[in-house]
Amino acid sequence: MAQNYTEKEICVFNGIMALCKEDKKIYNVTVQDIANAAGVGKGTLYEYFSSKEDIIIRAMMFFLDRENTKAQQIADSGMDFKGKVYGLYDLIIQSFSDGFAMANRFVSSDQMVTIPQILANRGEYIDQVMIYRNRLVLSILNSGVAEGLISLDFDKEYIEMAILANLACINQCVSVQAGQISYSQIEQKKSIAYTLLLKSLNH
Repeated sequence: MAQNYTEKEICVFNGIMALCKEDKKIYNVTVQDIANAAGVGKGTLYEYFSSKEDIIIRAMMFFLDRENTKAQQIADSGMDFKGKVYGLYDLIIQSFSDGFAMANRFVSSDQMVTIPQILANRGEYIDQVMIYRNRLVLSILNSGVAEGLISLDFDKEYIEMAILANLACINQCVSVQAGQISYSQIEQKKSIAYTLLLKSLNH
């Protein structure tokens, strides 16, 4: 899914990340704020982006692509089923401990009503996200079936939804308690989530 980005574009995306880590309300920042955080001139931004909204959306896509690439590497690895699932848990948790809850910060703003409209116009990107998701689920599914942890009595759609819902649960737990949860609590949540996933995929 990864696209090619220029050095200046990546500087801008990292500038957005820095603003997020400072708990800035991302939609309230100005183009000048973004330029300052990126270490580039305001005019330079408009050489690469059409608007502030374009900067924000493309930054979100950049970091989602980066996280998706890491997730795909986990799914394609030689780890067993539990290793892959825990690897994805850790990836989700790490994204929040690094201060990156970018997508959540974007959509939490009441003023970001244009986000769904902008993404709707990026059909190719959405298609790529779906391809990534399907490959990821298939890889995990094959590992679980091979190890006898996933029952073939369930249809593929049920298994896919169970895996995605389980990952979403970890995401929600961590995002709600970001910065207020200890290592032992995180490990406990991972253990509970994994146990629930096994119960939902086997009789």
